Amino acid sequence: MPGGHWDGALRGPEHLAAALLGEPADPPADDVPYVFSTQLGHELALLGLPEGGDVVLRGDPRTGPWAALWFRGDVLAAILTVDRPRDVGAARRLLAGAAPPVLDRAVAADAGRPLRDAAR
Repeated sequence: MPGGHWDGALRGPEHLAAALLGEPADPPADDVPYVFSTQLGHELALLGLPEGGDVVLRGDPRTGPWAALWFRGDVLAAILTVDRPRDVGAARRLLAGAAPPVLDRAVAADAGRPLRDAAR
């Protein structure tokens, strides 16, 4: 996350050293922000920035693994997963692409289908 995530500490030193030596260097990649945690026996992952937009649920939070997807139009902006590790991998690939991921909302809401199937 902006402001001191450990991932930045892994990727930033090379850029900093080059800048201190006056050598040209590409800035660190601006990867998708993310947070992972284990809370009360559940695996949580948040990828992207869940600001505004519409929320689509994937699965039922009352009965098992689920996810909440934040959309701005048809573009996936963020996803919060609870006990859905396959969605985490798919979301990382979708959000790390060169273009914002455009998804079919109906397919994305179907917890029985792989998240990648929703990509247009």
